[in-house]
Amino acid sequence: MNAIVDPQKSTSKAVTRVPNLKKAVQAEEYAACIERAMLWTQFSKNKNNQAKSRPEFIAEATRHVLRNKTVEIYPEELVVGNFTAHRVGGIIYPEMTGIAPMMEIFKIPTRRVNPLNIKFLDRIKLALTIPYWLTRNTAVLAFDNNEDRARFAKEQGEALQYQLYEAGGIAHLAPGYEKIIRLGAEGIIAEVEAFEAQTTDPEKLEFYRGVKISMEALGEFGDRYAAEATRVASDERDPVRRQELEKIAEVCTRVPRHGASSFYEAVQCMTLVHIAIFQETAGETTCPGRIDQFLNPYYEQDLADGVITREEAKELLGAFCVKICETIPVWSETTGAMLGGMTSWEVITIGGQDSEGNDATNELSFIMLELADELRMRQPNFHVRIHENTPKAFYDEVIRVNFGPGSAPAMYNDETIIESMVNVGYSLEDARDYVAIGCVEPTAPGKTLGSTDAGMYNLALALEMALNEGCQIGSGKLIGAQTPPVSSMTCMQDVLDAYDVQTKHQLAKLHRDLQAVERFHAKHHPTPLTSATLEGCLEQGVCSTQGGAKYNSSGIQGTGMAVVADSLGAIESAVFEDKWLTLEELVAHLKDNLSDEVVRTRLEGIDKFGNDIPKADAWMKWVGDHYSDSIHALGKNTRGGQYLAGVYSNTSHTHFGSLTSATPNGRRAGETFASGFAPENGADKRGTTALLNSMNRIDYKKFANGINFNIKLDASSYECDDGKSALGSMYKVYFKRHGMQVQANMLDPKILIEARDNPELHPNLLIRVSGYSAYFNDLSPEMQDEVISRSSNKG
Repeated sequence: MNAIVDPQKSTSKAVTRVPNLKKAVQAEEYAACIERAMLWTQFSKNKNNQAKSRPEFIAEATRHVLRNKTVEIYPEELVVGNFTAHRVGGIIYPEMTGIAPMMEIFKIPTRRVNPLNIKFLDRIKLALTIPYWLTRNTAVLAFDNNEDRARFAKEQGEALQYQLYEAGGIAHLAPGYEKIIRLGAEGIIAEVEAFEAQTTDPEKLEFYRGVKISMEALGEFGDRYAAEATRVASDERDPVRRQELEKIAEVCTRVPRHGASSFYEAVQCMTLVHIAIFQETAGETTCPGRIDQFLNPYYEQDLADGVITREEAKELLGAFCVKICETIPVWSETTGAMLGGMTSWEVITIGGQDSEGNDATNELSFIMLELADELRMRQPNFHVRIHENTPKAFYDEVIRVNFGPGSAPAMYNDETIIESMVNVGYSLEDARDYVAIGCVEPTAPGKTLGSTDAGMYNLALALEMALNEGCQIGSGKLIGAQTPPVSSMTCMQDVLDAYDVQTKHQLAKLHRDLQAVERFHAKHHPTPLTSATLEGCLEQGVCSTQGGAKYNSSGIQGTGMAVVADSLGAIESAVFEDKWLTLEELVAHLKDNLSDEVVRTRLEGIDKFGNDIPKADAWMKWVGDHYSDSIHALGKNTRGGQYLAGVYSNTSHTHFGSLTSATPNGRRAGETFASGFAPENGADKRGTTALLNSMNRIDYKKFANGINFNIKLDASSYECDDGKSALGSMYKVYFKRHGMQVQANMLDPKILIEARDNPELHPNLLIRVSGYSAYFNDLSPEMQDEVISRSSNKG
């Protein structure tokens, strides 16, 4: 095992191993895999299994999958494991929202956006299982009557007001991989047996049995790879590769069954457990977490013992990073519109502080940053924690990596995030150990079931309904609350009152549906394997889906923040201050889609957020504070935790925008919103410094579920040494003034246009979308245009 270096400098296999793995994965056609769906269906239909308690049922079903799914070791691999039967494939979960893509199974290979290869015979096989699952999925089992079931399915299918991602699974978390690497499956079984001896509670005992079955399945899963490595080694003629395969067999015989005794074993253990969790529940949002922290003791010990070199450790980690690019999501067309670009939510968080507040940057932090720079694949999503004592060498390297081709690691401000987490109930020690889940969401790893991406909410629709008596403009159908006509609104407060009513009305409906989905997971789809890694679950004998984890929040994201803020500013200015329009006239223009170009131009010309104009920025702060307060007012979720406000959008800003009518800021019907917590595309006219000053007027501590701030920079303005230094200084000032997060796309718009018009010219062009990275060619045409339209922000 050797480092990833310039292949031109050496021709040895070891030098080119990770680049070769990357090339093989990127060359593979995306596929939808029916294997897990068919195995789960087979197990579920067996009448002998239907009487089992739910924890035992899920554990046994997961074991059935792990015992029978495809096991394959690809050429040159050192870190092994298969998410699916395909080199790059997606899992379908029929018992949850997998029923939606199953209903579209004959369109998936030829659909316009993100087509997935699936053999015709496999489509037939999967289609034949649909009748069984039509009455056994989230939308059916979460609700008590057919009216609510039909309503929920329809509303989620169109995703106009909100969409609940939690319906598809509750796996937005960072499992306690450190624990299972240290103890192994057998160590956790021993822990469970000690807890079993202390209780006679039948529900706890059912949960414990489910955990033990899950842990036994993990051991067997490792055994299958050990056997496969031995089989392949017996036919291998290359003595070097044969030795590698024999080593793989040795490692997989030990992990995950036993605790890891080396760095190699620790990485392999993490990989197999990660893949196993994907078989238990929708795993695309399961994050490895702070691997530079929990793998470091194994690295340092092996380094001191002469067992491993830095280059060999980097190769193993590089192989792991490529490995998690072998899984992709399988969405329906509607969900794909909300989550476009083959989302990448498997996050590795590097740097930051330890539980005592000391800098935790180590050699593995640098190695992971090097891999982020060298690989630049859609996964893992790299997040870098920055604090006031971050070593200069590490910070400078983060800034340098920002100038590489395509997406760069997102940066997170420890001081602001830790304070926001403590404010919502995390201990200081646990908050200091945070990871940023999925897109941007901070949680304590191995201790939290945060369901951090429980739902997305369309803020701009609330304003639209506030201006049209609870109806969508252009429709007479009441979908919101009944509020007064604009003819009776005589001041800005009247508009704000109507907006407040509509927001609370929508969120009340979201809350009702989300709690039904939460109860569905607790009752029908517990997760004993995942829960075994989370602090609190074994101690209490309670599954994480029922509130067993130490922390139990749920995150709800607001989309369209800047649209609402700029629109409120436009109403105040045009109607109540300058009075060149009445509110009735404004709404008439909105109903006419702002066809009067003079009116639209004047509305566009009103001061917008992002230009260091206090009055415009104050509206953004008001909208953010109002949203956060409205989410907090929802109270507790069914697991006993708080609902937390977040502001990031995946690609829902484009989807929601396509369904929302014209707005007072000058935006026409169907046009996209800005992504996350950022100005509207092209609205920030005064450069990067002004933009950052506007962003610093937000109270980010109110957004404990995280925010994403996409900044588009022209790399040519910063590529010299002085430019890099200036950019690093600007980020430092932004963080010192309590900024929460920032992620940059440094791409020439000409390259993006080339990639859109001639995809073959830039097949693996990586860009930041909204909290995650994606290949530009995987985005929908609408989303590609949105990325191109983002401000250039020359500073």
